[in-house]
Amino acid sequence: MEFPDPLYESPYLQTRRMCLVCAQKHAESVLRTTDREIVPLCKDCAADWNIYGYLILKRIKPGRLIWRTLVFKTLHPFQQPSLRIIWQDMKALQAWAAKMKKWT
Repeated sequence: MEFPDPLYESPYLQTRRMCLVCAQKHAESVLRTTDREIVPLCKDCAADWNIYGYLILKRIKPGRLIWRTLVFKTLHPFQQPSLRIIWQDMKALQAWAAKMKKWT
């Protein structure tokens, strides 16, 4: 039987990432489960996480996320993270959300 995976904030990032909530800044912390990183957060979105909790994840809309990712990479073409890393972050969030949807 699978149990829900709660998220907690960790200030340790393995590599430089883009914030998936606002998709406009580099991440400084990450929401993670016990075994993997799920949602990278910038400083402002991390403050919102501390106030609103899981409600900030409702801000992530697929169309807006893709558009802002393209704008972010246009403004920072040769800086980390690469599109491959951003895509992996999006897939990790999608997999976690699908698992959590079973519990609602």
